[in-house]
Amino acid sequence: MTITTPRPTEGTADRMRPTVAWTTIQAGLWVGNTAGEFAGMIERSSAGEFFVTDHRARPLGTCATLDDAKARHQRQLQAAQAARKPTI
Repeated sequence: MTITTPRPTEGTADRMRPTVAWTTIQAGLWVGNTAGEFAGMIERSSAGEFFVTDHRARPLGTCATLDDAKARHQRQLQAAQAARKPTI
């Protein structure tokens, strides 16, 4: 019998972490979807910055790159999820 431990990417926290699928709606506009629900939006300005909003269209800030914008959105989503967890 072999006992193995889950890899870090297979942990409970990772399975609970919401995944956002980003879809390009038009040039410079991405819409996020999590479990079939609107998760937020990223819009590229004419200056080349990326403006991020959450699922309620609340601004999360401006980022220099699309990857930075997605990461900022993910951090906010995780923080919001952690805040909703009941404490025992």
